[in-house]
Amino acid sequence: MQLRIFSVILICSHISLASTGSAAEDSIKTYLWGLIKIYPEPKIHYEPGYWKDRILHPREFHDPISFIPLELRYGLSYNGGGGKDGEKMSSGWVKYDEGVEGHYEAGEKIAKFGHQLDIDFLKVNLSDFILKTSWLDMQTGLNYRSANLFFPDTIPMTNWGAVNSNWNINRKFSPKISEFSLSQALVFQWFEKFYFNARYTWGLAQTNFYYSSNSETRDETPVGWGPSTSYAFGVRYIFDSEKQYRFAVGLDLKHSYVKIKHVDDPDDITPIASFHIQDYGIYLTIAAFYGGKSTAGDNAKEYYYRGDFIEAKKIFEKFVEQNSTHSNLYRAQSYLELCNEKIPYQLFKEGMQFENNDMSDKAVEKYLASLRNADSTLAIEVNAHLYRIASLRLQDAELLMSRGRHDEALALVRKTALFSDRARKEIPRFEALQSLANGKTAMKYRFYDKALQLFSDALLKYPPLKREINAYRYQIAAMMVEDIDQIRDASEIRLAVISLEEAKKLSGGIGPANEKIYQALKNRLGILEQLTIRYGIDKRMEEERMRRARLKGATIRIGMTIPQVMDIIGEPVEIIHKQSLKGKDTQLWLYPMYNDRNLELSFFDYRLFKIE
Repeated sequence: MQLRIFSVILICSHISLASTGSAAEDSIKTYLWGLIKIYPEPKIHYEPGYWKDRILHPREFHDPISFIPLELRYGLSYNGGGGKDGEKMSSGWVKYDEGVEGHYEAGEKIAKFGHQLDIDFLKVNLSDFILKTSWLDMQTGLNYRSANLFFPDTIPMTNWGAVNSNWNINRKFSPKISEFSLSQALVFQWFEKFYFNARYTWGLAQTNFYYSSNSETRDETPVGWGPSTSYAFGVRYIFDSEKQYRFAVGLDLKHSYVKIKHVDDPDDITPIASFHIQDYGIYLTIAAFYGGKSTAGDNAKEYYYRGDFIEAKKIFEKFVEQNSTHSNLYRAQSYLELCNEKIPYQLFKEGMQFENNDMSDKAVEKYLASLRNADSTLAIEVNAHLYRIASLRLQDAELLMSRGRHDEALALVRKTALFSDRARKEIPRFEALQSLANGKTAMKYRFYDKALQLFSDALLKYPPLKREINAYRYQIAAMMVEDIDQIRDASEIRLAVISLEEAKKLSGGIGPANEKIYQALKNRLGILEQLTIRYGIDKRMEEERMRRARLKGATIRIGMTIPQVMDIIGEPVEIIHKQSLKGKDTQLWLYPMYNDRNLELSFFDYRLFKIE
């Protein structure tokens, strides 16, 4: 039993180790003896500085937020100050008339809760509007705020009435604040769908702060006014629309401070001379705005940090062209310089990938493109790879040539010569070998003239083939002697004779057998040349006889053209040219006849119209 357990453990350990080794080898995690395999996600190798850019400059090329026509906030607020849990107002928040002592806490804790409506409108990015460039997404506009309490508490009328009977009235302290301000906001948009908003306002506030418990109406007096400020920070989520403007919704945290420095109390019904209120609130915000979208520059950075500098350069160039006043234009230009430096290395890497996959044409294309702007260090590496590819191709060309595929071999060498001096120098040899091979084929089928021409071309292109070519010339001469009775073309024999004469000059002699062949060919050439001369004379005489016979049977008549007349009686001894009044050509042709008389033919507009 123990032996069986030990055997099972040993087998499982072996399988586990095998699967672990495999995982280490190909980075694939396996479980349950290979039944479950988990493939790792491919890693993206970013350029140095990627994460720093993502944190500090994620959207540095975005369009500025140029205009916020409306931003509406509504939320809850709490008026508070010192004391435990903000229950009590800070001391000194109210100043009284003379004779009033004590500290009014503004009622119970619940009496300090309220709600507010806050509206920003016509907020403009001044730097973009005036300078046509936006260093910051900073909007300046107008603001209106209205604030009120939910459950105001009653003032201490008994205590105050002891000092002045006019103050002993049943009222609640419920300041309704109406505030008009200038609003300044900074927008930080690190993400495409979110942005952060920091806002500051400064303005003037007015309030009626007595509320009748009986009639549930607010007293028109007393009334106070004074300066106000606020600070807010919030986050927005952006909704894209099909139009130019977009919408955003979010939350804001806000602190407001209102200092009512002046109180107008014509009926003397309150001892309050001034007061200040600070409140803290959370608001739901809805906004409409223009701009803030990502641009081609942001897209170009994605390509840059992923290592595609060629595509990044194209897009950066487009961005620079279309955004000549962008505040971060200098950053785009610096990226362009980096792309120009790194593009040769990218092309080199792509070329190595093609080379490793046996795609040499693509590899050469990438290497040559990389070499155009490569520095000295990279140029050495690129040239080493090009030399290696050229060597392999020349070996392949030699193999093709040995197998009789001469055209393919020459085409391969010519293609390699586009980037290799070594291959360029080999072109004449491969062209000569091609001509030599074609000449051998022509010789095989006894096209002696063509074969000798090809051998001559091969010798001109590559003189080291002289000995081999001379051997084929002798062979052709011998074959021609065998076929000497069938050869009727003197040019073929003449070319063979010339070839043997050249061989005799170069080598100092061609031997008795070849000399005999030479003399036989030369004699045959003489016979053919004599036959050619005699044939030429007979041919010319026959042509003249036929011409005379044609003249004897032909007649000229009115209306014939000049070529038709000339074909029958030939050229005249004299031609007299004249022009008619209308500028047309008139000719008089004179032919000699017997008794010193002439045959006169008159042509008008190149047609015969008179015979005398």
